[in-house]
Amino acid sequence: MKQKHIIWLAALMAVTPITASAETQDLGQLNVTSSRVETPSATSSKPVTIINRKTIEDSHAGSIVDLLKGQANIVVRDTSGVGAKSQIDLGGFGESSAANNVVLIDGRRVNNPDLSGTDWTQIPLDQIERIEIVHGASSVLYGGGAVGGVINLITKIPSSGGNISLAGGSFGEFTGSGRIGADAGKTRLEANFSGLTTNGYRDNNVFDRFDGGARAEADLTNNMSLHISGNHHRDRVGLPGALSPAQVNANRKQAKNPRDFSRTNDSFIDGGFNWLSDFGLEADLDGGFRSRDLHSEFISFASVSDFVQRNASLRPKITFTTGDSIVTQIVTGADIDRGNGSFNFGGVVGNTEFDHKRDGYYGQLTVGSSDNSWSINGGARTERTRDAFTKGTLSTISNRATAWDVGASVALIEQLRLRLNTSRSIRFPLLDERFDFFSGAVDTTLQSQTGRHYSLSLRYDLASAWLEFSASRANLNNEIYYNPVGGTFGFGANENYTDKTRHDVIMISGHWKVHDLVQLSGNYTYSKAAFRGGLSSGKSIPAVARNRVGGDWKADWMHGLSSNIHLTYVGSSFLISDQANVRGRLPSYLTVDAVINYRWQGVEMFARVDNLTGKKYSTYGVFSSFSGDAFYPAPVATFRAGASYSF
Repeated sequence: MKQKHIIWLAALMAVTPITASAETQDLGQLNVTSSRVETPSATSSKPVTIINRKTIEDSHAGSIVDLLKGQANIVVRDTSGVGAKSQIDLGGFGESSAANNVVLIDGRRVNNPDLSGTDWTQIPLDQIERIEIVHGASSVLYGGGAVGGVINLITKIPSSGGNISLAGGSFGEFTGSGRIGADAGKTRLEANFSGLTTNGYRDNNVFDRFDGGARAEADLTNNMSLHISGNHHRDRVGLPGALSPAQVNANRKQAKNPRDFSRTNDSFIDGGFNWLSDFGLEADLDGGFRSRDLHSEFISFASVSDFVQRNASLRPKITFTTGDSIVTQIVTGADIDRGNGSFNFGGVVGNTEFDHKRDGYYGQLTVGSSDNSWSINGGARTERTRDAFTKGTLSTISNRATAWDVGASVALIEQLRLRLNTSRSIRFPLLDERFDFFSGAVDTTLQSQTGRHYSLSLRYDLASAWLEFSASRANLNNEIYYNPVGGTFGFGANENYTDKTRHDVIMISGHWKVHDLVQLSGNYTYSKAAFRGGLSSGKSIPAVARNRVGGDWKADWMHGLSSNIHLTYVGSSFLISDQANVRGRLPSYLTVDAVINYRWQGVEMFARVDNLTGKKYSTYGVFSSFSGDAFYPAPVATFRAGASYSF
């Protein structure tokens, strides 16, 4: 799509109110992510996208990754084609996106302390009540890595009844899930399972997963409650590898590595209690334990790797709220992690055991009117990480940094709201960003990344439509990246950019319900990530597309029958590792997804086609001085259909 077409489409969207594919969002709707306690979205000083349960159900997306495609300020990159190795780029950070945003499940941090990122396939979509996305740095409340924003997945509260669903589709896909729950008033219980198997689009693309979990809640008194949840996930996925342009043209379904695969076992248990006083004081004490084992066999390289992780966390929090016409709220707490494990990347050199410690302490003050017409907030955090390795010249590396955040949300008139925010973000080096698998050395020179952030947003609300504009700037120091020719032997290493970097983002999003048959949604995001000074001044950071568009047309044809057409456009970007901007680009692409579903009493049936036009494209492209340009082909048209019964 040419640049003029993008400009024309953005202009059209500005005239016709649009949204981030999340349908209508009520500014009075509560969210827990922007302030770490339940507050109206109107009081947030940063833009918040809320994807509610109805939107999730109507999409019949196969995974959270599929659901997030086309959302404002988000790009999905998938090297597996089945969602198992996906990156969610929130804020335009390219290859390092997984380390520059924080992902939560019910407030529990699920980011891994290594470069593997979030495993999105271990989060069954049918267990999600809503998804909250905070756009912008949130390091005060969520610590290191919350640079581009935060994605919080809120799971369902246990309820009486159950559900069973079955679906199948292209490439031998079959999925099944079930849930059973009971609500006895003061006690609520639920158990669930889900599984998937598919041959995948490419050769050596088989993917199998299983998830089983349970959750329980109990109201001990009118002021105190307990909750506990747990889940076990296991999967196996083939790793077909990247293809050269010639291989893509010859047969984009072929596998470069026909026998490589990875296998994951991941389990967690999490719980806590909540106490609410009669005078505005609330105390939460949450904690959990996680066990993760990742085994990969790169037979094409005659290599085997293992990553073992054990982690315990404690998350105490105290909230105090007081006032009538002017409400004052203080939130203070801690994030304490203790973990250990091991890396083994084959042989004697590429392995080490490690201990990982994280201690973060934060506080935030919010003052505002009881009618939410205005609010101001300010907060600060101090955080320290300590990583110890059995390999390397130095056994322990400590990092300490501080973050702060100041913002305001003001209703200029009843329908128009202004949000302003400035903050300082932090990101610490991850475990395998420090450890060199080829030399066995630990890099003690890698510095922590910090940033200064500025954002402004305006939102206009009408009875059946809303429109929001936001602009943000992030000036980063010591941004961490992967240098493919760095390290002791020139095989690659993680380093800090010598030059300062800047990330600018402009978003336009909204929604307009013209009629039950015409419910229009969409978004436009402009993202520029570039070096600001030095020899690379003005050059673009790789893998960040300047222009992105998402759009939806939903229609409720009759009672129980609805359809949705979803468009995702991602502009071209420089290949990963092409900091010099001299290689070819990852081409732009436009995909169209369509779904129709019918509900009758407790029965629901659906049919969905992803990439309806059969577009041949890739979401991930990388340059290597050893093998040249390489791409991971995405699937062409994919069909899924299924049915479920709720009781």
